[in-house]
Amino acid sequence: MALTPVVYRSFNLLGLLIILFSVIVALKYRDDLPKMSREMRWLCYLLSINLMLALFYVVIGRDSFGIAKDPLKLMGMIPIMLAIQILGMRLDRLYIGLALGMLGASIVVTYQIQVLSIDRAGEVYNPNVYSEVAMVSGTALLCSVIFLSGWKKAFAIAGAIAAFYCVLISQTRGTLVAIVPMGTVAIIALARFRHFDYILGSATQRKTLIGIAGVILIAGASLGYKYGGDMLDRYNLAVEELATYTEDRTTTSSVAIRLELWYGAWLSFKQAPLTGIGSDNRRKYLSDLESEGILHLNAYPWRHNHSDYFDSLQRQGLPGMLIVIGLYGILFMSYWRGLAGSSREQFGLALGGLLLVTGYASFSLTEVPLRNSLTLVFFIILNAILLGMLRRTPGEQE
Repeated sequence: MALTPVVYRSFNLLGLLIILFSVIVALKYRDDLPKMSREMRWLCYLLSINLMLALFYVVIGRDSFGIAKDPLKLMGMIPIMLAIQILGMRLDRLYIGLALGMLGASIVVTYQIQVLSIDRAGEVYNPNVYSEVAMVSGTALLCSVIFLSGWKKAFAIAGAIAAFYCVLISQTRGTLVAIVPMGTVAIIALARFRHFDYILGSATQRKTLIGIAGVILIAGASLGYKYGGDMLDRYNLAVEELATYTEDRTTTSSVAIRLELWYGAWLSFKQAPLTGIGSDNRRKYLSDLESEGILHLNAYPWRHNHSDYFDSLQRQGLPGMLIVIGLYGILFMSYWRGLAGSSREQFGLALGGLLLVTGYASFSLTEVPLRNSLTLVFFIILNAILLGMLRRTPGEQE
């Protein structure tokens, strides 16, 4: 899997090129830009504050310029969204592309499991990253069934099944647990806006829906039978590690290290609640606590806190964590308002975006998708496309 770093860097380069192209489009057609909604103005303010906070740390010498890398990428969400509003996009091509990506990923992880004999799919790079992207891609593809038709609908379903297959064999516990909040949000949204008719439709469509549900049920049962045991073993392992940690804090398990890192974040927050300790000082701070016997990290070289919320709290204090929460909150609110759209396309886009944000907010509890370049670029581009298309009138949906 020597190509993994190449693919990883190519994806980041593609994201940067898309952002650059979007800036050019937004500047060229700035007179045609529609008026921004209240939520989008809040998003612009929040992302600007996030960038200024990072640059402030650079200016005062608290951190290197590397701290501004992710805030700069997040700012790219705005020009992409504006470019999509101006130029539009073929929605069917968006979801066909997602489905192709997930089908391709399923082939790669199957090769890793069957040929390379790797225990966890995606482990050549990072199974968490693959499963997080796969999870939100799968839910977006399921939401696209609301407005796609014919072979495109069937292809989207195939892509969704492939995506959930990738999640399952990656054995990433936090990602699979995210099904609960994502499913809950989907049910509440459908019930609140009474759009079950978008899915049920005519008698013929209802028969099609039953067939789709049957295929998904059979595929899910088959995958669960094949790989569910390994996932269950990992959950049982987490319970055992937690029990061991309560008896002996010096244990070196994955759960123990996470809890120690979160405790270290809490200690740093009490020391510098409004400014944080910065990214460059973080490793020395944790090493000092470990040498004093306050933390038990066993010199493990973690680059982050295994939680976007705790990580931002430690690096930038309370303002940093509030920015993360605010980002998810503003996006969630924007998609929630979009559910009231008058067309199938708008409802399907909004529901997909709602589940995207819910998923990432859940992943951020135990991982750092907003600090990993691959998941961050995916989050930026997909959110920008969905938001941009939502703000085009139904007649402009291409």
